[in-house]
Amino acid sequence: MVPKHWPKATIMTDRYKSNEIGIVLYPGAQLAAVHGLTDLFCIASRLSAKIQENGGLPFRVTHWSPHDGDIACVYRSEAFDTPRPDILILPPTLADLPDPHTRAAIGNWLLRQHAQGVRLVTICSGAFLVAETGLLDGRMIAVHHSCAQALTDCFPRIAVDAKEPMIEHTDILTAGGFMAWVDVALLLIKRLFGDAVRAETARFVLTGHSAGAQHFAGFTPRQTHADGAVQRAQKLVHLRDGLGLSLGSMADAARLERRTFLRRFKNATGMTPIEYCHAVRIARARELLEAGDMPLKKIAEALGYVDVSSFARAFRRTYGTPPAAHRRLHGGAIA
Repeated sequence: MVPKHWPKATIMTDRYKSNEIGIVLYPGAQLAAVHGLTDLFCIASRLSAKIQENGGLPFRVTHWSPHDGDIACVYRSEAFDTPRPDILILPPTLADLPDPHTRAAIGNWLLRQHAQGVRLVTICSGAFLVAETGLLDGRMIAVHHSCAQALTDCFPRIAVDAKEPMIEHTDILTAGGFMAWVDVALLLIKRLFGDAVRAETARFVLTGHSAGAQHFAGFTPRQTHADGAVQRAQKLVHLRDGLGLSLGSMADAARLERRTFLRRFKNATGMTPIEYCHAVRIARARELLEAGDMPLKKIAEALGYVDVSSFARAFRRTYGTPPAAHRRLHGGAIA
């Protein structure tokens, strides 16, 4: 059985000693995740000092990157002598993984850190870097559906679940969504600083959204309604990026008869289920365009379009410009 929560004693102890989170800035890492995580943790630290809920414990964020065959600290949010993270986060990549030599250096370093008690967090495709260490063998982990099969093919000893947003073990937390770094940050903020700081951080950065809601570039789905059945269906659509879902599968997730589901979904969200799936899928495309340099063909394939032309037509209908032109205008906007 896969444990879903760190033991309570570990959480309570770590709340007072985990004062540094490291982010692995490897070649190709999604900069939006790296900088977004950094900002969220620093905001939480400032709010915590104001609320004084963490007893005044100094907190910092560090970035770690391959350098001369080893891994070096390349950024510190605060000036201090010896960086030593208690938690290391592997963000996702929008490009190919680093070369084998770099992967080996990262893997050996992660093994040394893990042996010293450092907990690891993987987000989406960041799981590949930890998978190469063997630390995930025999475990169930959460990954994004777009890389689930590749991870299974490369590492058959790992059990992959593309439906769960997060799966936790005592020493490793894995998250599957492309934008899961937001949820990961808020979870760790809650663990490190407490509920009040987590709630205040969410209010500070997610104004106009409900805490725990899914967020997309250019699309704000209605999630503040009180229809729990529809919210279950929305969660499924978000996890799958709107891909490969039938009306029946969404109605099953909502635990409703189809006609009832159609009526309640439209009333709650203002959209039909098919329109909602399309909106999520095209919003994911926009995020990929703005956050990196993934080729249009790969974006089209990852989001289930027949070819680049059909993807370009769908994107232009929604946003008024072709995807290539949108990238030229807004590339780097998320990062």
